[in-house]
Amino acid sequence: MSLDGKKALVTGGRRNIGRGIALALAQAGCDVGINDLERDADADRTLELIRDQGREADFFQADISDRAQVEAMFTAFITRFNRLDILVNNPYAGSGATFLEITEENWDLTLDVCLKGFFLCSQQAARIMVQQGEGGCIVSTSSVHAYRAWPSDTAYGVAKAGVLRLTESMAVDLGPHNIRCNAVMPGHMDLTHIFGTQAPSVGSVSDNLKANIPLQRRGTPEDIGRAVAFLCSPAAGNITGASLPVDGGLLTTGV
Repeated sequence: MSLDGKKALVTGGRRNIGRGIALALAQAGCDVGINDLERDADADRTLELIRDQGREADFFQADISDRAQVEAMFTAFITRFNRLDILVNNPYAGSGATFLEITEENWDLTLDVCLKGFFLCSQQAARIMVQQGEGGCIVSTSSVHAYRAWPSDTAYGVAKAGVLRLTESMAVDLGPHNIRCNAVMPGHMDLTHIFGTQAPSVGSVSDNLKANIPLQRRGTPEDIGRAVAFLCSPAAGNITGASLPVDGGLLTTGV
């Protein structure tokens, strides 16, 4: 599982799931760059937690739905870290709305960030990895919403389903370059605790949720981070094009 000396970029990495991924990669031995739309106290705290692991860390501001900003971000990352071994696509944008009420603007924002942005970043990262000639790993955050429809999740579900299909195509085209491409699929998440300031919790779970989640708890950012670190590690060296549910078994229940 060791990733000693690897250089990783986590988009949407300043808090919540992104922070969990960044810290898991740092714990495995990576120097980590995090990206988001703005640098704030959450971003600074994530950088501090990465450095507490004895790893290098830096922040890269960019809107990943804009090609020019994506290209500038990767140029800045290479200038800072000299190489790129791992990309994790993670940001989310938009808001839930029923099919009859969702606006074109909300649809465009969700798809631009959660699908187009993943494509732009993955393409740029893959080009760098091909040029380096040593392979690499790209992991994207999808969701159980890619497989199941819930109320008011039209744009989100479409984007997350698209991420799975994008991951498969990337795996096929990039496999000859030893670039492995996989996705993780979080389920119901507990994002209430602040990473690094109190013990992780699984939050309260309703009786209905318990009935539908075999492990009877919500996931945490740590859960997603550990799954991503595994997929990037030599332990997953023959895994590509896969979609890994990290959902406590939610998808097995059929809800």
